Amino acid sequence: MNKTETTVAVLLVAVLTGIGIFAAKSYLAPPEAGLSSSSAGSDAVPADLPTLEESDDLVRRRAGAFSSDVSFAEWLKLDSLIPRLASAMSRIAQGAVPRDIFSAFGPRGKFAVVKKDEKTYADPAAFTRFDGFAAMVASIDAVAAAKLFEELLPLFDAAQRGLGEKNASAREAFFAAARELLATPAVEEAAALKPAKKGIGWIYADDRLENLSPAQKQLLRMGPKNQAAVQAKIRAVALALGVPGSQL
Repeated sequence: MNKTETTVAVLLVAVLTGIGIFAAKSYLAPPEAGLSSSSAGSDAVPADLPTLEESDDLVRRRAGAFSSDVSFAEWLKLDSLIPRLASAMSRIAQGAVPRDIFSAFGPRGKFAVVKKDEKTYADPAAFTRFDGFAAMVASIDAVAAAKLFEELLPLFDAAQRGLGEKNASAREAFFAAARELLATPAVEEAAALKPAKKGIGWIYADDRLENLSPAQKQLLRMGPKNQAAVQAKIRAVALALGVPGSQL
């Protein structure tokens, strides 16, 4: 856990944005090589949908109704929205944190710790910084989100091909990302921390937690209550898309 903690919301937002719900504001830099909408091709996109390179207006119009959050509205002004989201989903599915793609729903204020019984823990205020984000996630209509994802699936598949993942569909990428985050263990209370080996920042004292993927550790940093709320919504969306509960 880094004292200059990067946004945890990125991960969850990225999973949910993969279904066209909402996202985080990206760094204002051009998409990476492979993220350009023109590189993905649009030959498989049905005639009733725009091409991938012309899909931003449709995403803004349809996804804009899901949240009145200011940061979300700002993020929707960016270009190549679906390619950005496809890339984020793929990275989360691999346990990585797509820091270079999103940055808006991060917590305000510095990360702080407290001492108790000679052990170090995250300051409870570190969790409350994510309360607003978690509440927004919880407010999303999972069924409506799943329907929108199904509608835009050909565009997400085109973006997935643009990443060079010829044998992976956007649906598979979403399920893999969802499973990655849902596999994050629940920790009822704040987990103990210890200084990182390099003396900068903190890591989990429990090796079981420290050995989780970067994506899963980012989710833990939201705190037990917020983690549970976000995981519940991810599960609800996956179930609405027809994933058997036994596979989540």
